[in-house]
Amino acid sequence: MKKAKSVALCATLLLAASASAQLYPERSIRMVIPYTPGGNIDGVARRILNEWIGPFGQQIVVDNRGGAGGTIGTEIVAKGPGNGYTILYGNIGPLAIGPHVYKNLGYDVFKDFAPVTLATISPFMLFVSTKVPVSSVKELIAYARERPGKLNYASSGVASGLHLTSELFAQVAKLELVHVPFKGIGPALPAIASGQIHLLTYPPSGAAPHVSSGLLRPLMVAGNKRSPRFPDSPTAAELGMPSFDSISWHAILAPAGTPAAAIQKLQQTFRTA
Repeated sequence: MKKAKSVALCATLLLAASASAQLYPERSIRMVIPYTPGGNIDGVARRILNEWIGPFGQQIVVDNRGGAGGTIGTEIVAKGPGNGYTILYGNIGPLAIGPHVYKNLGYDVFKDFAPVTLATISPFMLFVSTKVPVSSVKELIAYARERPGKLNYASSGVASGLHLTSELFAQVAKLELVHVPFKGIGPALPAIASGQIHLLTYPPSGAAPHVSSGLLRPLMVAGNKRSPRFPDSPTAAELGMPSFDSISWHAILAPAGTPAAAIQKLQQTFRTA
């Protein structure tokens, strides 16, 4: 009799779990973007959300938590509830670079997260402020070498992808550049517009509006394949700098312990979008 009751209880729990999985999501989802509004990651994430909300059937509410190269917002999700209603729009900085740079990061990428899906992948490009009187990488290198320590570049924080890619360019080109970190590239745009910031390594999609507005000038792709957005811009390999090769990727994660059914629903609806 006891065995029969136990079997019946297990069956009831399984049915309840199945029903709950089918109902998910029953309310809006909070998606933490660990950067300030106005930058490439925020812009791409919001464009994705416009398509994702339809098949998902619920609102996905953006919560921008910028600072410390994206690690602050990433930690918030790592310590958040694993119930399917908090997710992270992360990227290479806090997920792949941060763990190798910071001793006390506040999260363990492998233990504190459940991967959902890769969202985007793109090479970085080198851009220069239109206030800087150069129109090619060769001219930029000559201009910078005549002014050691006078030219700077913006990033979204120490140890971010933008920071390390810019440093990689400085090493490959043998230049002395100054790093100016911001909480995100959105806050850096006024400084770029005024000419206070000279260089920026950034994904093509995020920089395209600022090229169109006359704020930035594209110079080179970090890698060996030209960008469809800027087909006239040469690659680093074409210019004899093959070691200047760097990509950016975005990924969606959930806190560890998030139900498998929720992860599956997130994956399926993302693919549909």
